[in-house]
Amino acid sequence: MNLELIHAELVRIREALEARPFASGAPAAKPAAPRSDEVPMPTEIIEDAGSVQVHFGKNKGVALSSLGDRSVAWYAQEPEPRIGNNGKPFPPRPEDVLLRNAARTIIHQKRGTISGAAVTDAPVATSVNEEHVPF
Repeated sequence: MNLELIHAELVRIREALEARPFASGAPAAKPAAPRSDEVPMPTEIIEDAGSVQVHFGKNKGVALSSLGDRSVAWYAQEPEPRIGNNGKPFPPRPEDVLLRNAARTIIHQKRGTISGAAVTDAPVATSVNEEHVPF
């Protein structure tokens, strides 16, 4: 091929790309990632969810109760499915499901959106004076 033909083809490609609607220099819009406050409800409420340990990555062996809120929220999110050679997603591993449900349980207990012992840093009152209940 002649270099002039290659150059002409490249010029046509550039013109076609610049004519596209989002060619203003800004990148194309990406699908919005779920916000950290959009944590799904757990499929199973995990008792003592804070003691569940992370089984992979830099926090391997660390209990969820030792992690910050952002880290716990990350473990609570639904991961991208892992696709096999046949094009079908692999089923989730039991340890992944346990970790995800434990993280979701912690978050929703803190928010008060599920019943169960609230996970807080404040000490728990052992007795209640029923005469001074505000409701």
